[in-house]
Amino acid sequence: IEDVEVQFRAQVETVVAAGLEPTHLDWHCLLDGGRDDIFELTVALAGEYGLAVRVWGEAGRQRVRGLPVVDHDFLDSFSLPLDGKAERYARLLRELPAGLSEWAVHPGLGDAQSRAVEPDGWRVRQSDLEFLVSAGVRGLLREERIFVVDYRGVRERWHPEAGGGPG
Repeated sequence: IEDVEVQFRAQVETVVAAGLEPTHLDWHCLLDGGRDDIFELTVALAGEYGLAVRVWGEAGRQRVRGLPVVDHDFLDSFSLPLDGKAERYARLLRELPAGLSEWAVHPGLGDAQSRAVEPDGWRVRQSDLEFLVSAGVRGLLREERIFVVDYRGVRERWHPEAGGGPG
């Protein structure tokens, strides 16, 4: 676990040293291996650096001491079929339950460079972009009283005393 801590710290410090302002800690593809020691280390480092933790599964790891975590199943746009995707997004928004939901959408242009770099994924990214910038999305969000947030707001709830995050 000591090696994991060294690696996590190095990653956060590298981001901060580059002049970026991280908002949260997470794991690639949301996997921490289900290890409580890694999870607890991550929560402790988030506290030290004034960050939130992207928590899902196992009832938000028992709601992480009352802090805001995702309340519902995670949605990854790569898991949705391309056919009828915009309509499905709209239906999912209309059916969205109250609480904090997380959708991982992956917008991209679908240009020649995107097609070359990601021949199997560019269509997913292009369909996400088309939906996100479509004329009706803002109205639908307003109509359903859905507020889009990012991890800056979540971080502020985890660490109201920190104000602007790490630094």
